[in-house]
Amino acid sequence: MQSNDAHLDSDDTSRTTADSLQPAKTSWLQIGVLCASEFILWTGFSSILPYLPIFLKEEGHSSVVMIGFVAAAFYLGTLIFSSPFGWLSDLVGRKRIMITGMALMAVTCFLFTRSTDPRWFLLFRLLEGMSAAAGGVMFAFVADITVSSQRSRALGLIMSAQFGGAILGPALGAALYHAGGEGRPGFYAIFYFGAAVAAATTVAMLFLIHEPAATGKRRAARAEARPRPDYREVLRPAILGFLVVGFGLNFAFGGFEVIWSLWLEHLGASMTMISVMWIVMSVPMLLSFFGGVMADRYSRFVLMFIGYSLAAVMFIVTGLVRSINAYLVLTFVLGLGFALASPAKQGFLVQASPVRWIGTVQGLDATSAQLGGMLGTLLVPVMYEAISGYVIIVCGALGLVCLTIAGPILGRESRRQRSEGPRPPEKLPVLPAEETA
Repeated sequence: MQSNDAHLDSDDTSRTTADSLQPAKTSWLQIGVLCASEFILWTGFSSILPYLPIFLKEEGHSSVVMIGFVAAAFYLGTLIFSSPFGWLSDLVGRKRIMITGMALMAVTCFLFTRSTDPRWFLLFRLLEGMSAAAGGVMFAFVADITVSSQRSRALGLIMSAQFGGAILGPALGAALYHAGGEGRPGFYAIFYFGAAVAAATTVAMLFLIHEPAATGKRRAARAEARPRPDYREVLRPAILGFLVVGFGLNFAFGGFEVIWSLWLEHLGASMTMISVMWIVMSVPMLLSFFGGVMADRYSRFVLMFIGYSLAAVMFIVTGLVRSINAYLVLTFVLGLGFALASPAKQGFLVQASPVRWIGTVQGLDATSAQLGGMLGTLLVPVMYEAISGYVIIVCGALGLVCLTIAGPILGRESRRQRSEGPRPPEKLPVLPAEETA
């Protein structure tokens, strides 16, 4: 009986003191700064993405398989560094990791102009993946500055800003390509633009982004607790379910990223139409904010599952048809699926994570996603040469399989959260008022 009382007291204390890591209110000003930064960065990044495979094919004389290896190098960089950067951000803070990633992105985009040899692009894309791994810490940063009831809408707002940039980027890329004189100078104009906006974003974040208060509390906690998480805290069944979903969906999108522009060009689409196709897919993702609002009000699990299932089905249908006009509709619906699912998924993942190790879990999630993306970029181009556009069906089917595997696990976690509330975070020391300030 005494043991049970001690356990209950410990649990109550844990619930009381654990809130020390959570802010009293959401820092919407910091969310706004982050939205502006992400919009600018994604404008530059997305101005490059549709054209890099064509650049490697036309200027680097690369095969489809080699283009796949170059794309895979990005995912390999993210795969290797996501977990270390996530864990490191739990220890040293979010801001410096995020800024390092932004600066590395600027350097990488500039390096794209230094060579047309696809072998060098293996290194360049590896560095770009490393920068993306550091940038992924942003989701843990958002978790540190938002209250739980507003987290999904904050994430949705940032995703809307990202995809706003993803819409503007391809359009600017086409304009820069033509303004630069087309051919190699046109491609270089796009790469210089990407480098410039990444550098500008780095400087802006250096001065305008502030380290969350939770970082200082984590540092104080390390004086009383072990510096590394117990694997049983981190690899809970629900977390494993998220890893499975991330793997499957990113396998699909990783392969799609490599072959989509090439497939459209094969069907006779112009550079302008290829840009339009990427823009159409990004337009509904502007609704990510509303997806986040719905996720905060209703079931994050249901929205995540419906949205990702819709996207997977759209991949399958896209692989079955051969119509540019149909693709405009299908890619729009595919983007809508991601807009519904992504903020719900991120909010749900944070809610299921140990509070002290949110960055670590985010790193694991990114690692699983990038592993799927890397394998997609390696395997899908090989299958593309054998079965052409039908390989997109394989991408969607794998996404549905992974959702089917993870669905029951995540459904149980959703029901548990509704009945018990979020998991009580680990007990942390409460800092004195002057130390907190």
